[in-house]
Amino acid sequence: MPFEMVMRCKKHSLVWLLLLLTACPLMAQEPDGYVMQYIIQGKDTIFIDDIPPAVISPRASMTKRQWRKYYKRVHNFSKAYPYAKFIARTINETDELFEREHYNKRKQDRYLDKLKRDLLKDFDPIFRKLTLSQGKMIIRLIDRETGLTPYIILKNYLDAPSAAFWQGFAKICGGDLKVPYDRFGEDKDLEELVGIWERGEFDALYFSIFGRPKPEIYIPKRFRKDEPEPQSPSK
Repeated sequence: MPFEMVMRCKKHSLVWLLLLLTACPLMAQEPDGYVMQYIIQGKDTIFIDDIPPAVISPRASMTKRQWRKYYKRVHNFSKAYPYAKFIARTINETDELFEREHYNKRKQDRYLDKLKRDLLKDFDPIFRKLTLSQGKMIIRLIDRETGLTPYIILKNYLDAPSAAFWQGFAKICGGDLKVPYDRFGEDKDLEELVGIWERGEFDALYFSIFGRPKPEIYIPKRFRKDEPEPQSPSK
């Protein structure tokens, strides 16, 4: 990779590109899945699946250095998770629109082109203020919410050579676009924070650590769903 490309990595160009691309829906692209087992009782079909165990991570034995790392992760998550959920919602709602209205390929392309322009215009100044750690966390969480790795998104939305190019670029930045979200392995700390957020306990956790409410993220008005006008983006 040329030196200039490595320097661009420090300016979060890879993260910004992926955030924009992952916010653009991938109609007719199905994520990998699996066939659920089932049993039939009379006229009823009962599907069977394993329920993953809850992840419990003891914190009492952490060192000061580990606590500082945890504090930073909590702060980054407070900004990353809402944006990941927004992007996943955008993907799902647009896919549903295409299917419901029976958009043909030409109409889909026109809609996606406009969506990309709107996202670029409204989110460019927001996403550029994110740190590299926050951006990478968003990408991991988008995978969690959509079931699609960044590599699959790039491959489906662009093409295989482009996906391979950005995978090589990600390696330079210390990442890997092919690694799926792993709630029991590499991403178990993120999964723990997701659980805290979904149980409505994250605000209390953030306040207990920082002594102030968690920062409010900014979603441009045209992308919000009946939400009150937020304050200016947090720095």
